[in-house]
Amino acid sequence: MIKTNVNITPEAQELLKKAAAKKQVSVEELASEILNEAIQNKLVGVVNISENKKEYPSNPLANKQPYFYYADPEEPAISVEDWDMENSYKEVL
Repeated sequence: MIKTNVNITPEAQELLKKAAAKKQVSVEELASEILNEAIQNKLVGVVNISENKKEYPSNPLANKQPYFYYADPEEPAISVEDWDMENSYKEVL
């Protein structure tokens, strides 16, 4: 909520006091209601509220389990026979 000082004419102050008394609400409450409506009505075409809201794409990894690598870190992932490129090249010829 933003609190601010607003300058209004003495005539508007009198109208506000009388209307608040007639509605049996506080001057502040009635002024806040009137300002909220006026601001929304006057500025809705000037400022697009959705401009301030940023849409973030959903995270594709949300609710996913991490990948577990169960191999022994001391053991090579590729077998020695597959890794030995010189011998495998001779076999192809």
